[in-house]
Parts: sequence; structure tokens; C-alpha cells
Amino acid sequence: MALANVEVPPIEMRPFEKEIIDAFKTFSPALKRGGRATPHKGVWIRGHLLASKEDYAYAMWKRWVQFTRLSDVLTAKIDAGTYMEFLTYMWLLKKLSLILFTRERGHSRSPAIQFQRRFYTVNPAELGNPLWENPFRDYESHMRWARRKFRRPGEKRKKRGKPPRRSEATASSPV
Repeated sequence: MALANVEVPPIEMRPFEKEIIDAFKTFSPALKRGGRATPHKGVWIRGHLLASKEDYAYAMWKRWVQFTRLSDVLTAKIDAGTYMEFLTYMWLLKKLSLILFTRERGHSRSPAIQFQRRFYTVNPAELGNPLWENPFRDYESHMRWARRKFRRPGEKRKKRGKPPRRSEATASSPV
């Protein structure tokens, strides 16, 4: 894991972070929550941006890493991922209009344009959107899988018709 040598100071747990850890530890198919497959990053980003009003991606990622380390201590093994994965997730949330760009501020160590800090906030109109739970649900590649008729968990298998008899299949095919 790339985070092995990142120094993490202790943090104070915020209420939404406690809820994420409780949801992660409690697996319930009826409530559709819990387990390692449950995405938590979007819910955490929403809670963080609501608590801090606005923030830039690297500061959010550092706080996310601290949260995942703290969750490991509390026996909820949430994977932090890499910074590039976090940026990709932020890009997807921005593409779905769940977060909004607010402003840009120059970095104190570099005046270069590519190192500008881009601040984001939560889109107030999208607070109740179910895409916070799993933004990949509307992502194009996942829609392709749905078109290929892969079953979702809990769906019943569709019955297929009987295959044609061998004699009928060979008789109708021109060989």
C-alpha cells in the first residue's frame, strides 16, 4: 500500500464518520448496508464538505487517509486507495454535479497555474441524491454491463426456452 510511510497525526472523529464506520461494521442485506463492497468515499466527501463548507482535493485526501487509519483501529478495514483514485472519484462526483467548483487559489510554494488549489463544495440541490452512495451506478461502463443483461444481486434468473432438437437444427442449416 502506498500509504505506509505517510505520517498521520491523530484526529477527532466527526459524527458522520462514526455513522460510516457503524454502517461498515453492520452488514444487513435488508437495509442494503455494510460490508467491504459498500462504497463509503462519496458519503464521506459529502459529510466532510458539509462540515467544512469547502475544501480542496489534497486536503480532503489527507483527512480521508487519517479517517481510514482510524477506522482500521476501530476494526473497520476501509481501504484508503491512492491519491489518483481519490481525484478520479472527485472528478466523477463533479461530473454528476454532486459537488461544485467554488474558487481557485494559488499555492504558496508555486505560482504555476497547474498547481492552483481548486476548492469544491456540496451541491445543495443534490444532498438527498442516492448517487452519493454509489456514483458509479450512472457511470457509462456500468450501464454497458446492465445492457449485457448481467443479473443484479437478488434478481431471479430468467428462464430460457428449450434449445432446438439436434435433428431440427441440422436439417434447417445449409451445410
